[in-house]
Amino acid sequence: MIYVTPEDKEALVKYALDNKMTASQVVREGVRMRLKGNDFNTGFNDGLNEAIKIAQATEGAKMMFPSGKSFADLVSNNIKLAIRDGK
Repeated sequence: MIYVTPEDKEALVKYALDNKMTASQVVREGVRMRLKGNDFNTGFNDGLNEAIKIAQATEGAKMMFPSGKSFADLVSNNIKLAIRDGK
C-alpha cells in the first residue's frame, strides 16, 4: 500500500487505464526503475546531452559573437544548466 495525493492518484489511474495496466503494476515498475538507477533524470539528461550535440553540429549555430563564443556554445551552456544531478 502506498499513499499518494488525490491528484497523483487520479493521474496514476488514468495512466494505468490508458496503458491497459493496473495501478499496482505501474508503481512496481516505477520502484524497480528507481532501484536499478534507470530513472527519469537519466533519460532527461540524455535528451539534453543529445540537444547539445545537435546544437554543436548545426552549421548556422557556428556563428561567432564578439565574446568569442559561438551561438551553439551559448545555447549549449544554457542547456547544461538544466542537467539534473542525483536521483
